[in-house]
Parts: sequence; C-alpha cells; structure tokens
Amino acid sequence: MMKLKYLLFLFISLAIMSCGEKKQVKEKPLKPVKYSKIVSDQNTGMKTFNGISKSGAETKLSFRSNGLIVFLEVKNGERVKKGDILAKLDQKDIALSYDKSKASVASARSQMNLSKSNLDRIKELYQSNSASLNEYDNAKNSYANALANYENAQKSMNIQASQFEYSIIKAPIDGIIAQVNADVNEFAQAGSPIFVMNSDGDDLEITVGVSETYISKVKQGEEVDVKINGKDIKGLISEVAFSTGATMTYSVVIKLVDPSNDLRPGMPAEVTFSFGSDSASSEQLIVPVKGVGNDSKGDFVFILRPKPDGVYEVEKVHVQLGNLINNGFIVNEGIQRGDIIATAGLRTLHTGMNVQLLN
Repeated sequence: MMKLKYLLFLFISLAIMSCGEKKQVKEKPLKPVKYSKIVSDQNTGMKTFNGISKSGAETKLSFRSNGLIVFLEVKNGERVKKGDILAKLDQKDIALSYDKSKASVASARSQMNLSKSNLDRIKELYQSNSASLNEYDNAKNSYANALANYENAQKSMNIQASQFEYSIIKAPIDGIIAQVNADVNEFAQAGSPIFVMNSDGDDLEITVGVSETYISKVKQGEEVDVKINGKDIKGLISEVAFSTGATMTYSVVIKLVDPSNDLRPGMPAEVTFSFGSDSASSEQLIVPVKGVGNDSKGDFVFILRPKPDGVYEVEKVHVQLGNLINNGFIVNEGIQRGDIIATAGLRTLHTGMNVQLLN
C-alpha cells in the first residue's frame, strides 16, 4: 500500500514539473542577405562607352561603269599590293564603242584636213582678187566647224578609252581585303561597293557614341583607356563630332596606340573616358544599381542596421538619385557613408525584419 502511494506521488510530481516548464520553440534561422557598404567614390569622373574596332583607312572599292564581272579572284583576308588588279568587267562592248569612236575621229580628221586645204586655196584666190569676200568667209566657217567636230570626236574617243579603266578595280594602297560583296558572272552597278579594303598597318581605331551629358568634356588629343580582346591599351581621341548622328549621340573616334598584331577590325571594345574629379565629386556616394528599388513614393534602398550578435534590422529608406555612372547611381540624399544596404532579394525584405549578412 505504501509503495502504491509513493508511485502515485512521484507521478503527480512529474506531471506538475512538466506543466511548469516552458515549451522550447525552435527559432527560424535568419535570412542571409547580399549587401554592399556605401563609400565615397573617387572615380565619378569616369565613363565607359562601347564601340567596334575598325581600320583607320577603310576603303570601299567599286566599278565606275556597269557591266558583267569576268575576273575576281581575291578573297576575304587576302593581302594585296598597290596597283594589283582585283576585278574586271567584260570589255567587249567597251572595245566596240572605242573602235567606233576611233573611226569617228579618223573621219572628222579627214574632213578637217579637207576644209583646211579648201580654206588655204580660197585665201590665195581672195588675195589675188579671184575670189569674193563671201567665199572666203564661207571657207573659214567650214574649216571652223570641221575643226570643232574633230575636237569633239577626240574627246568622245578619250571618254571611251577611259571606260577600260572604269571597268577595272585596282588596289589603291597596300592592304587587306576585309569584305567581298560580289562574284564572277554577277552584274555590277557603277558605284556599288565590290570590296571593302583595310590598310595593312597599325592604324586601328574605335568609334563610340557619346551622349550630350559628356560630349562637352571630350577633348581631341586626350588619352583614354581601351579594353579590347581582353587587353588594356591606350588610345588617343582623334575626332570629336560637332553634331549628333542618326543615333542621337556624338561620334568620337579613338586611335589605338601601338595595337598588338592579334587585334583586328570588327572587335568589340570598351573605351573609358576620365573627365577628372573635384572635391565635390570625390564626396559623392554611390549605390549599386541592384540595391535600388522603386515604389509609389519613388526610389528606395534597404539599409541594414547592426544589432547585437551579428543580427541586422532592415529599414526601408527613400533616396534621391543623381546620374548613373559605371559602378551605380550617385545618391544625393537619403544615405550616409558607411551605411550597409541590401543588394538582392529586395521584394522579400521589409522594415523591421531581422537578417544576417551573406558572406
């Protein structure tokens, strides 16, 4: 009986103790957040534009007359010398026209000589009072007309002779064929580019479009940094457009300084201009683009305020943004140097939320 009472007392005691203990709740792990620390940027005076490399002496070659292409043997990438014949048109019709023009010249010359002999004869008769003044004037007019016809025939023959040159494309300089736009047995139109030729030298250049915000700061002759084909090289500004083109940007040409042999026309390039920085720009604060959100009240960032034990509390702060530069937005108002902001998962964050930094 005593043993039974003891067991009953022990059971009741354990039940009371278990009721008095607090239930342990398993805490949810803190959300890790990507972040960035706000610092003053020393390179706010730098801006990068994209462009494509090209030869500084790119030339488009075409025929100066219409015709059927009968000779074309050069290929893309082939090196040629100045004066090399690159292509020819069929010259049969040109030769026929040239022969006709030569015959016309011969006929006009014969008529001119005949008129000259007649003029000389009438002149002698006139001087001996055997011919009238009217006959002498008619002889002079006849010779003048024959002379004019002969000169016109010669000009026509010269024009026909030039057609032979117009039907041939020769290399104007030593260079490399960069593009071939036709083939044998195709009909070529006068002035339509058949070849694009680049000079065979170290004259690569980059053309970029610069917006109106920066064009006033771009000066001819200044040095810029160029990144092309994984290489960092120097460039010099050689041309600055005065007005915008079809893209509504100002064309700026940069000549590469000592480009290596592995660089070729058509390679994408990044050109970084340094516009300098003053004391004001050196204090400007930069926030990464990924750290900026937007709601009905405007642009905002999530600042991560530090708490004990490595915990950070989220605070949504609206900011006033300035220009967009290489590494983010310039922030004119809303954050301070040293603030830590979230740069990912902005849709999942809210004010008062506790997070930890993602290392």
